[in-house]
Amino acid sequence: MDNKIIISNIQHFSLSDGEGIRTTVFLKGCSLKCPWCANPENINSYIEKYYDEENDEYGTFGYEITLSELYDDLIKDKVYYSNGGGVTFSGGEPLLWIDKLEPLLKKLKNEKINICFETSLYVSNKSVKKAIQYADYIITDLKILDNNLAKNVLKNDLNIYLENIDFLFDNYDKKNILIRIPVSKEYVLTNKDKYREFLHKYRPNKVEIFKLHNLGEKKYRVLDRSITQFEDIQDNEIKEFKEYLDKICKVDILKI
Repeated sequence: MDNKIIISNIQHFSLSDGEGIRTTVFLKGCSLKCPWCANPENINSYIEKYYDEENDEYGTFGYEITLSELYDDLIKDKVYYSNGGGVTFSGGEPLLWIDKLEPLLKKLKNEKINICFETSLYVSNKSVKKAIQYADYIITDLKILDNNLAKNVLKNDLNIYLENIDFLFDNYDKKNILIRIPVSKEYVLTNKDKYREFLHKYRPNKVEIFKLHNLGEKKYRVLDRSITQFEDIQDNEIKEFKEYLDKICKVDILKI
């Protein structure tokens, strides 16, 4: 348990990162460059310094922690996990750390603690295979379903996602998979037929959609990065998209 990983935060008493009360660990490093990312501090896998001009203070995003130290922190919350809660690994892309995390995952499983991964699935199939050995629940975003857009916007190959989602639905209980769709006019609503075709193919049990937001705007500013502004989506538009997808499977609107 001496492996060290780099995380940006441990969020206790989280209610939106899986079933029940959860402790969410945010790991640094991602395989994508989503322009709407709410956690831009987790895109790079290394510790980053920043300056907050508004408050005239310096700080860092990220710190090293051993698996033993992390386990000691997580186990304190075990009392809250009795009603289906547990530990969620988020990011960034937590499956980039799966090999280093494995000793911790084994120990959590020995304690019968529920494990969830929030993953883009833009990782090696080997990483996905290892993750499902430990995962009780998987949350994955359905981001962009056009390969050219994926390369230009996400900076990765859509085929990696498609191969992994195929593998996931073939080898994992779909009742424990949550698909989330971050909805934009630019990339999603203009290609909505592709999303319905996707849902028709896989028939997931749980789907959530949500409008893009600017909750990470301050983080972009202190990191001296530009933030992409997306066209606002009205409530009636997100409702109409839900109803369009509801013809295939049940879809919920996630309020963020």
